[in-house]
Amino acid sequence: MKIRLLLMLPLAVAAIVMARADSKPDTTNVVAALEAMLARGEVKLAYAPGGHGYLESVLKAFSSLQFDRITPKTPRTLYFNDDVSVGAVHPGGLIEILANDRRGGIVFYTLDNNAPYPKAPGTPKLVEESARCAVCHGMVNNVAPGWIVANIIATADGMPQIPNPAHPFDVTDQTRAFEDRWGDWYVTGKTENMRHLGNITAPDPDKPYDLPAEGGSTLASLTDRFDPAHALKPTNDIVALMTLEHQTGFTNRVFVLNKQYSETGLDDLVAYMTFASEVPLPSPIQGNSSFTADFAKRGPFDDKGRSLRSFDLGHRLFRYPLSYMIYSTAFESLLLGTKDKLYRRLYDALKAQNTDGPDAIAILAATRPGLPDYWK
Repeated sequence: MKIRLLLMLPLAVAAIVMARADSKPDTTNVVAALEAMLARGEVKLAYAPGGHGYLESVLKAFSSLQFDRITPKTPRTLYFNDDVSVGAVHPGGLIEILANDRRGGIVFYTLDNNAPYPKAPGTPKLVEESARCAVCHGMVNNVAPGWIVANIIATADGMPQIPNPAHPFDVTDQTRAFEDRWGDWYVTGKTENMRHLGNITAPDPDKPYDLPAEGGSTLASLTDRFDPAHALKPTNDIVALMTLEHQTGFTNRVFVLNKQYSETGLDDLVAYMTFASEVPLPSPIQGNSSFTADFAKRGPFDDKGRSLRSFDLGHRLFRYPLSYMIYSTAFESLLLGTKDKLYRRLYDALKAQNTDGPDAIAILAATRPGLPDYWK
């Protein structure tokens, strides 16, 4: 079972890397900027003992070719922020990095994590792997490679079951019913009245596609599932998982629009960004890590202390009906004409909401420079 974990990528240094990237036209994503800084000696990566290698150092400075190494006892860990995803399997192997690019797509990199860089310790080599990674990530849709949060059924011994190799990924996002989400993922935290596909495998090897009829439930802890040394933090916080799932759906819609514009696609993105297409929570949820607090602290905030990163977690994921991904590199990559139309439709959609829509308009007007005048 290729069960994953996900955690939040530390963001302070990532923001610094992006700021430096903005000043150089040839660095269009945070990984390219980090690579340039490594070459100039401005950043050094430390190699840690214990099997994590460069992983923690890479995270402090700012998915999978390792299927044969992933099992329930050695899960693939996933760390992310708005624009970067870092995947690793403990110990050693490859660190896999996915980055949104301002040119309108995804760039993929790997970093050998088996041993310290032999020729120049502290300056490991990031290798662009876009051609190889696009083999899987290109299956997200028929237009552009995308991020992947998908269901995969597996038997108890870790063998994935893929009935249609041409379409191996059942990609999920906030529009999918919860009972049809998170196959092949660990899910931790606290939920009530919620069943999903997480934390379970197919129990009968002779019926590899038959999952338990009652579905999966959210776990309070993963300590009995694998050695905690296999991850920097042994949680797969449901709030973090849903946040990643939201931004995956957003990013993939943006990249499709960049490659193949359509009015239908634009309307779909508006509904997605204003959470009109979001499946409501069946009951309140609660994470079991610092993710909820850490994510909300990032802002930006208006003069009333409000932010699009504020969570609801009672009836829906976020407090205000406008996606924080409007601040992201993926949003910035939208073609100018598409972005102008999107701004207008987002504004009209929020204006029509008599409850929280005007608050979302006010928050964005106070926190995002360069908005069209009608937002203010």
